[in-house]
Amino acid sequence: MKTVALYAYPDCQVLDVTGPLQVFSSANRALGNTHYTIQLLGPSAEPVRTNSGIRLLPDLPFTQAEGIDTLLLAGGRGVSAQCEEPALIDWIKIQAQKVRRLGSVCSGAFLLAEAELLRGKKVATHWRCCELLASTYPELSVDQDAIWIKQDELYTSAGVTSGIDLALALVEEDYGHAIAMEVARELVVFIKRPGGQAQYSSQLQAQHKATGVVGRAIAYIEQRLADPFSLSSLADYCCVSERHLFRLFKEHFSCSPAVYIENRRLELAQQLLAEGDLDIEQVADRSGFGAANNLRRVFLRRLGVNPSEYRARFGKSFRENGR
Repeated sequence: MKTVALYAYPDCQVLDVTGPLQVFSSANRALGNTHYTIQLLGPSAEPVRTNSGIRLLPDLPFTQAEGIDTLLLAGGRGVSAQCEEPALIDWIKIQAQKVRRLGSVCSGAFLLAEAELLRGKKVATHWRCCELLASTYPELSVDQDAIWIKQDELYTSAGVTSGIDLALALVEEDYGHAIAMEVARELVVFIKRPGGQAQYSSQLQAQHKATGVVGRAIAYIEQRLADPFSLSSLADYCCVSERHLFRLFKEHFSCSPAVYIENRRLELAQQLLAEGDLDIEQVADRSGFGAANNLRRVFLRRLGVNPSEYRARFGKSFRENGR
């Protein structure tokens, strides 16, 4: 029997707690026996008031927890105060040496980082927290689009409901795909969320701040996403060298102009697939990929699904049928 413990605290995100724990509870039902013992830990045994106002009653204080197999740390607005609790941070460090798996949900990654467990690792967190996490702990690398990430026996997941995705992955590790599928069906969620539903388009956010040469380049790109054009023509339009344009894009978007253009075309293709009735060839043409084969290659390389699968998961007919 495996003990799964989740640490909750005042002003934590309630779904960071209840989502993952429900997955493990449903796994017990699917397995026909209690294979997971579930514990809710708190700063004390007193009820924890979450950010929604709902109070959760811990099974015991974190200081009394023993024999944990999998430990998860919730996120939420209250995480900043928790990072300033030396006893908690020391306990997390000790648990990292004891537990089989240690992970965070949402901004719970700040607790792992404060415990110096994420040095040199790629991590996920809520999109609103990506910039703050990266600047506060520069020794780690934040993947802004990841739903969840495994680095050795450390796991980090993105915002809120991504904790369900992580918990399903942990159940699949333990008891296989069939059981995880059964749990996913019960909860009416995907066993593995398809790629492409990025948490937030940081590039679109950055566009609003772009001025000068970069702003001019972005306007040029947006007007010509569906048309073939070269980087040299983009540089000429902006009256700068390709090398200088490359450097500016790296500074603003942490990628080259070519990658930026592919990102924007991919986002447009995703929108066309999800919201319209164009066939794949038409989507490829209107998003600037030219041909369906090019579009498929990019979707498989970047998102892990082909355009038809993406539409099946996120398209209009899927939403209208409530599937």
